[in-house]
Amino acid sequence: MQLTKEQRTFIVKYFQEKSFQQVIQSFQENFPERQSPTKMTIRRNVTRYRTERTSLNLNEGRSGRKRTGRSEENVRIVQGELTENPQISARKSGLDVTKSTFNRIITLDLKWHP
Repeated sequence: MQLTKEQRTFIVKYFQEKSFQQVIQSFQENFPERQSPTKMTIRRNVTRYRTERTSLNLNEGRSGRKRTGRSEENVRIVQGELTENPQISARKSGLDVTKSTFNRIITLDLKWHP
């Protein structure tokens, strides 16, 4: 289970003044419902804070599979095609995108509803 923002801040703040064991004991006192962090967890949070000036998860929103079909380039191409001919269908568009991607771009990105 991930640490909350409050717990991460607590670890970084107390580690500047105390040792690993003291941080773990203080953590248990302040967050009794939570399992205390390991030395490695404390070290990673403090290191991340020192290098990136934050101990929060910077990868949030970037994890997972990349959006290749609905890229900005494909959205611009579909939008240009629809501007020229608003009656065009996904199959007859002649673009290098699948009909499902074409329809997703129309509804989700361009907010057009056929």
